[in-house]
Amino acid sequence: MADDSNELQFATMKTLHRTLFVALALPFVAAGLVAACWARSVYQENAFYAIPERASRASVVTTLGTPDVVRKCGENLWWGDDTKYRGPNDGRCVTEERYENILTAYGVGYSADGHVVSKYRYVSE
Repeated sequence: MADDSNELQFATMKTLHRTLFVALALPFVAAGLVAACWARSVYQENAFYAIPERASRASVVTTLGTPDVVRKCGENLWWGDDTKYRGPNDGRCVTEERYENILTAYGVGYSADGHVVSKYRYVSE
């Protein structure tokens, strides 16, 4: 009987230790994920703003990676954000490629020959 009681206590302690370990490790795992997302966001933002006008699509994809969304360009052209309006899209921009992030998205617009003619940082939609 005493052996059964000791085995039960040992199993209970083992379970308690595992639960405690998971409870203590979980905040560190969550913090690591948040830090990784933040670092990716900072890298992506810096890379986005460094894209020069007339850069090739290949150079943008090398820097930012494969876009999340490819769509037709909108009616207006921008260069970075709302403060740099370039006027209506007169046909220069034919394709926009978007890079989605947790809190923002980056759109890069290309001409028919695959060169950057517009870029826009979406903050909320």
